[in-house]
Amino acid sequence: MIRKLFVGVAIVGLMSLGTALSEHSVRAQSQSDRSEQQQKATKSVSGKVIQIGNGGHSFSLEVAGESKSTMEFIVDKNTQVNGQVKEGSTVTVEYQAMESGQNLAVSVSAQA
Repeated sequence: MIRKLFVGVAIVGLMSLGTALSEHSVRAQSQSDRSEQQQKATKSVSGKVIQIGNGGHSFSLEVAGESKSTMEFIVDKNTQVNGQVKEGSTVTVEYQAMESGQNLAVSVSAQA
């Protein structure tokens, strides 16, 4: 009888340990994913907003400089916008290149 009790307690203990280890593994993975997103390189570019599209969720920027190239950016709920940004505004954009090839605007600051 006592032997069965000890075996039962040991089995419950092992099952609890297995659950705790798998939960720890899931937490470690999600923390790793978050730190990878935060470590993506942030770049900066300035220019003039030439078009705002998709209900304000994207915009095109004519990059300042000798060669007037155009860059496209997407905006999400975490994008910080400083000042009034509209077509024709001169802005500085901090962005991250995403795996999909799109540029995610981290912050957009209107120039005075």
